[in-house]
Amino acid sequence: MSIIEMLRHRLANGVRVNELMANHTSWQVGGPADYYVCPVGLVELVAVLSACSETRIPYFVIGNGTNLLVLDGGIRGIVINIGTSFSYIKPAGEKLVVGAGTPMTLLAFTAAEESLSGLEFTVGIPGSLGGAVIMNAGAFGGYIGDKISLVRLVDSEGKLVEKRRGELEFGYRTSNLIGKGVVYEVELELAWGDQMESKRLINNFLTERRRRHPNLPSAGSVFRNLAEQPAGRIIEQAGAKGMRIGGAEVSTQHANFIVNSGKATAADVLNLIKKVQELVKEQFDIELKPEVKIVGEESVG
Repeated sequence: MSIIEMLRHRLANGVRVNELMANHTSWQVGGPADYYVCPVGLVELVAVLSACSETRIPYFVIGNGTNLLVLDGGIRGIVINIGTSFSYIKPAGEKLVVGAGTPMTLLAFTAAEESLSGLEFTVGIPGSLGGAVIMNAGAFGGYIGDKISLVRLVDSEGKLVEKRRGELEFGYRTSNLIGKGVVYEVELELAWGDQMESKRLINNFLTERRRRHPNLPSAGSVFRNLAEQPAGRIIEQAGAKGMRIGGAEVSTQHANFIVNSGKATAADVLNLIKKVQELVKEQFDIELKPEVKIVGEESVG
């Protein structure tokens, strides 16, 4: 039995074949995935990973498609979207039990409403909690990894696994959860706080984001910051602001953003990333490392 037949019997939403990833990424670029599924709940997620294990078909997980460049040739194997059925927040005293599909901005506002402090910095972070946990997303000096007490995931064989605080390791835009399976639920340990103060911080962070970040389609910050200074400042000093290749442009508002100014391809974005790296290397002998995940195959047509 093929994986399509296996999953069509197990998934309420079925299986999409040759699904264009440009429709599922914040850059609005990317070629087709061989198969694309949106499991409804934990039972279906286990079924998908079990089927992948049985058929030895590779899988790739996405949430809101941020921090991600899918190349024009698309993704071989199956793309698993952790979406709305995994978007929930359950208060439990000073903890929140949160589904991996929960948008980060919703998480910030909900914590404030519950008079729980410590997640104000997550407002405006693009994407959902699962990807944020894997990559230890952060902003304004805060990191999501510092708030996690427990991660629940489904491993690559379809087995349920729990990782407690002592088993977790977080670094700058990384964790030891990479490659360990699919995160579906997280427990966050917070502290009681002042609701009005949390909302004030949230509004300040949102104002700052709107001031600094472009509105055109992007994937957030493209390059990792250096210990000494932000990547955007280095790119600006190199004179790369406004640089274009095809429909991709280094934002004139924030140099660490590459925006889709209209009809960009993934190749345009990838070539602009390389061009910025070359320019910065040539001028300052600094090697910028991408923060965005680059996946899939380049188009051969």
